Amino acid sequence: MADDTIVAPATAPGEAAVALVRLSGPGALGIAARHFSGKRSPEETPTHRILHGRFLDLAGAPIDTVLLSVFRAPHSYTGEDVVEISSHGGAAVPAAIFETLVRAGARPARPGEFTERAFRNGKLDLAQAEAVAALVRARSDRAARAARDALGGALSRRIERLDGALVALLAEVEARIDFPAETGEPLDGVVLAGRCAEIASEVGGWLEGLPGARRREAGVSVVLAGPPNVGKSSLLNALVGYDRAIVSDTPGTTRDTVESSIWLDGVELRMVDTAGLRSSVDPIERLGTERAALALSRSDLAVVVLDRSAPQASMDALAEVRRAVDGGAGAGGVLTEETPVVVAWNKADLARVGAPGSLGASEAPRPSRWDGTALAGTRILAEVETVAIEPMGAAPLRAALREALPSVLSGHAGAEVPTTSARQEALLGEAHAALRRAETALRADDSYDLVALDLTDARRALGEIVGRGVDQEVVAAIFSRFCIGK
Repeated sequence: MADDTIVAPATAPGEAAVALVRLSGPGALGIAARHFSGKRSPEETPTHRILHGRFLDLAGAPIDTVLLSVFRAPHSYTGEDVVEISSHGGAAVPAAIFETLVRAGARPARPGEFTERAFRNGKLDLAQAEAVAALVRARSDRAARAARDALGGALSRRIERLDGALVALLAEVEARIDFPAETGEPLDGVVLAGRCAEIASEVGGWLEGLPGARRREAGVSVVLAGPPNVGKSSLLNALVGYDRAIVSDTPGTTRDTVESSIWLDGVELRMVDTAGLRSSVDPIERLGTERAALALSRSDLAVVVLDRSAPQASMDALAEVRRAVDGGAGAGGVLTEETPVVVAWNKADLARVGAPGSLGASEAPRPSRWDGTALAGTRILAEVETVAIEPMGAAPLRAALREALPSVLSGHAGAEVPTTSARQEALLGEAHAALRRAETALRADDSYDLVALDLTDARRALGEIVGRGVDQEVVAAIFSRFCIGK
């Protein structure tokens, strides 16, 4: 109900210096005033003022010393009267304030209800509202920057510009339908098709950038894979800076996937260590190999780790497992042509003649990456040599991962695409398909009615991105994924 007053904690529970409880609705100022003791009542305070005083429970006893912020309608986040109460953090004090406000007449807010009210009161469009959630979820500088751009209206302005071009195009087509005698010259289908193609091309380019944008938001999945005992776990530990994975000289120590994250150039890389790839009759080890293969099939970038001191044996082992898994039902393949690959030849110190760590000039011969079938058909971006157990021994791999990012991010590493949800992506796809249909019909001089329907469908899809004509159930589903108090 838009005529009731809602309340929710706006900060996460737990030990903290400060906690904040937020009220919004027509009764916000009155409810807060009945439980606030200070020099001035919230009901008498102008908008955007902060009051210092004590917050009282239902019996009039003080709960805590607080700062109370007043935001009067319509100059607030939700467009309604809003009160924010800042108290000491922890569990007991914020919970007592929240309980008092509920018992005083406020209703606990649903997830995302504050932002939903901002949308319904015209403070934000739907694209900006979704950007709020994206900003809260952002796991990298790039993702946060893209969400801020969308919240600031970058996505909405782009949609409005495209819609304006569509309106002009649709007007010319509909004029031929409604007033054929008054329009004068016949419709130049080729010219209008070109204008339609320009709009479709911009939407299509936007769609092409979304995989990179999605990876910036969710993080890039990087899977370390290879035969047993080549140093995958040691490389993971070296990259993340602590002993995340168990390391042992016994082959097959890792039986399941082990994950941790690093950040390069503002992008999160979700590093995944996997079980060694080799043929085995042990059911547990075979399950580990299957999970490694599944992780590779879902990865954005594969790091194939091989033993530099025994290069041919590593290649042969990888080729054997690749053949076995590629031929298995539902395995998904160990490596695919689509997955970019960085090859890390680990244990480079042992490849040199002499004692481990010596710098002898003679080295063990390394097979070409194209020998055999182990890596044939894969998209290799780089080959590096590493010594995971030495300080800075993983630095060449870290540098290769950084250089691989533009390719992994679909060539859009430098561009921020202010699109924040799968819903928006689906609607962009619908608009693009409708525009291409209209373009084809215009070039073929088909019925103007069909062209108008396709252009109208494209406008409808773009409009739904910012909330025009969107179904109320869709709106409710969007805000249900928000956190409480936002």
